[in-house]
Amino acid sequence: MSTTYGSQFGTYRSRFASWRHDRPFWGGALVLLGGLIIGIIPAELALTFALVPSMFMFAGLVFAIFVILCGVFALLRPDFAEFFGAAAILLSIASIVGALGGFGIGMMFGVLGGAMCVAWEDPRETESTSDEQAAVA
Repeated sequence: MSTTYGSQFGTYRSRFASWRHDRPFWGGALVLLGGLIIGIIPAELALTFALVPSMFMFAGLVFAIFVILCGVFALLRPDFAEFFGAAAILLSIASIVGALGGFGIGMMFGVLGGAMCVAWEDPRETESTSDEQAAVA
């Protein structure tokens, strides 16, 4: 392993760390994982055992797509993370109707990740707020 590759890997890693720090990374990742689980369960049941009627499979896949989109948009647009987190919570809970909520596992990941997105605070805003409070005091 050359030093050029090692230093290049270090810059990629530091850039990823700074990108991850500026957005609700773990919340968005859990919402994505929950959406994947919500989508895999009805598709797998329909293809393997034919236990899920086609309308339920379709509804489960629609819920899964919307939950995945909430996770992607929470990562790409951190200023709207609170909205996408709330939408992910509602869609994950509603996925019980069409996808059985990924047997509850996908629903729990979606709700937990959505709650993390809702609770996330932009570190730049908290720094400016603390600076303003220090200037007032």
